[in-house]
Amino acid sequence: MIMTIPEILKELEPYTGSFPRAAMEAAIAQREEITPELLRVIEAVAADPAAYARHEYMFHLFALHLLAQFRETRAYEPIVKLVGGPDEIVDDLLGETITGGLNRILASVYNGNPVPLQQLIENESVNEFVRGAAIEALVGLAHTNQMTRDEVAGYFRSLFHGKLPRDYSFAWNSLVCCVVQLPAPELLEDVRQAYADNLVDTSVASLADLERDLVSGLPRPDAQFTLITDAIGEMDWWWAFNPDEPEADEVFTPSLPPVERKPEPPRIAPASYVPPQPMRREPKIGRNDPCPCGSGKKYKKCCGQG
Repeated sequence: MIMTIPEILKELEPYTGSFPRAAMEAAIAQREEITPELLRVIEAVAADPAAYARHEYMFHLFALHLLAQFRETRAYEPIVKLVGGPDEIVDDLLGETITGGLNRILASVYNGNPVPLQQLIENESVNEFVRGAAIEALVGLAHTNQMTRDEVAGYFRSLFHGKLPRDYSFAWNSLVCCVVQLPAPELLEDVRQAYADNLVDTSVASLADLERDLVSGLPRPDAQFTLITDAIGEMDWWWAFNPDEPEADEVFTPSLPPVERKPEPPRIAPASYVPPQPMRREPKIGRNDPCPCGSGKKYKKCCGQG
């Protein structure tokens, strides 16, 4: 018997330690019926992100990937609003999804208007890794023929020439790498100047490597710039659902919940659905916190760069 919409929503809300495959399959099978609920989830979290970031709440992560698979353009602006929220809250909400797939989610729901992405990139108050993902999303749009290469290269030039504040941030690392991935060899001198001005972390990408790749002119096919076609395949391998696996790189990894419980987040499911009590997340290392290795650097610029 196929799951009802309220049953699907109930399964997708909490982190239980197991991947909710049956609920995800049922959601995909009932795409038309579930899409309004998924949009409502994203809109609710975008409107009050702090209310959801403090809980073992995963509904929005499943919704992001399902809407991306569905190519739901109505999700584009609510998602941009969500990821453009307060830095640390967005980090808590999305975890490693920011660097592990947000660019592809944005490209998958793109509605033809680049301005919201550009506003994310140029806003210094936005999480710097989100800004980097938005830059990468533009390359994905070019690779999937939703924007032309020249349109993206022209916008990248404007970032080099004033639209991207000339202070170090992860966005600069993404920009110089994306010049190669586009590719845009006409921007090589701008890339060199960014390195000369110490805007790029050389441990992320060396100028010599970028120069070599740009000059070679070889195509650079990369799965990083494809659209999302299989939400289940994107998520079921996450370490959060496979804690016995030895590696935990580039995944959303909520900690096991302690006994103490906190009040549930605002309800956004149908009246027929009674959400479970959410579980409290243990404190995590913020990207701007001192690195626990003792280097004296911020976590995001030390052990948190992976």
